[in-house]
Amino acid sequence: MDSIPSDTSDTAVRSRRATRGAAIGFAIDCYDIYLPVIALAPALHYFMAKDVASGTSALANGLVFAATLLGRPLGAVIFGTVADTAGRRRATLIAMYGSAAGTLLLAFVPSYSAIGFASIGLLIALRFATGVFLGGQYTGAIPLAMESSPVRKRGLYGGLITMGFPIAFCIVSLFTYLLLRATGGSGGGDGGSAYEVWGWRIPVVVGAFATFAFAVYYGRTVQESPAFLKVEVKKVSPARQLVRGTAARSLRQVLIMMTGVWILSNATSASFPVTLRSLDGVSSQRGTAIIVVAQLFLIAAYPLSGALSQRIGRRVFLAWCGGLGAVVAPLFYLAVVNEVATSFAGLAALTTGLVLSSICCFGCTAAYISERFRTELRATGYGISYSFAIIVPAFYAFYERGLAHFMEAAHTTVVLYLVGGALLLIGALLGPETKEGVLTPVERAEAKVVEDVT
Repeated sequence: MDSIPSDTSDTAVRSRRATRGAAIGFAIDCYDIYLPVIALAPALHYFMAKDVASGTSALANGLVFAATLLGRPLGAVIFGTVADTAGRRRATLIAMYGSAAGTLLLAFVPSYSAIGFASIGLLIALRFATGVFLGGQYTGAIPLAMESSPVRKRGLYGGLITMGFPIAFCIVSLFTYLLLRATGGSGGGDGGSAYEVWGWRIPVVVGAFATFAFAVYYGRTVQESPAFLKVEVKKVSPARQLVRGTAARSLRQVLIMMTGVWILSNATSASFPVTLRSLDGVSSQRGTAIIVVAQLFLIAAYPLSGALSQRIGRRVFLAWCGGLGAVVAPLFYLAVVNEVATSFAGLAALTTGLVLSSICCFGCTAAYISERFRTELRATGYGISYSFAIIVPAFYAFYERGLAHFMEAAHTTVVLYLVGGALLLIGALLGPETKEGVLTPVERAEAKVVEDVT
């Protein structure tokens, strides 16, 4: 039996550093993911012809966003293997430096007037390549943090990590808002305004240098996971182990659940902002401010959600989130698009309700997915189940465009909420309860002591 370390203060420091590192890394990851949706969207005509149809422009924006998400599954396989064979810390550092380089290169993409259609093609290619490295960041960092966390606080710590998502959303939104005000706006989308020519490059460069700086910090402060240091690496690759036996069943279940989570997330974080800004009296700046207010509430909600899942159980919490996403979120969405409220306060309240009812589930996904896979393939399992589930939801814009042939365009997102919530509910019910799951040799020793006493 593994002995329990006596130096609990050292264990606590290791845990805090790993959690802090994963949280900041996740925030930087989300900042980069939402650059196309928020910072690049007002400048998209810089990369395309000025007379392109609005529908084509919207699809191009969706494809730029999807390219980042589609690169992540490949990154999960590559860096999951590195994390499970060479170490979580090493995989995270390589991925961080790679994503920083990819983001920085984005700032040097020439305009449509300079290289024609190659401009938007190069933008999409860079977003895909950067997505590969982004997929590696959380594949190593989050399992490392969960393996370093006390079992009774794993839900809370997982929620603290996912706080990075709304924090990043608020930062990039505020950054873009201030730049648009300072540069006089997007100039009507003709590709020649100050923001479209150079303003969008500022948040891109800031994101790249923030990632470089954080990679240095992470390398100096975060230690390797104690669980990985104890495990015996097998000759069979983690990806191959993942498609066999109980691991394959876990993978299928988590993929169903996370597909629902990502459909709900894209409906609220990617599709809804466009719909909100299209309403009468809601300018781009006002719409962004409304969404930022909702995201501020989400920052507080994530750790509370993680802690709640520790108390009532991950399975129960996620099942309830699925029901809320399928039933309550559509009601908030319809209230907004049908203009039940038109004041800033009213729209902010409805949007906050929509955000909380549709994507609070992320508060416990870091802990839950880590608990569903054994140590020798945990990083690969986490990365693949989290990232491959993104593929189908990534094309949300195409689904909505197809549904618009049969129903009012503004109501197509309701279908996404219904499908996403149902998949989350089904996926959660198919899986076991995991909150007391053993991740490390220390936890195994503690569990054995309790078993011997009882």
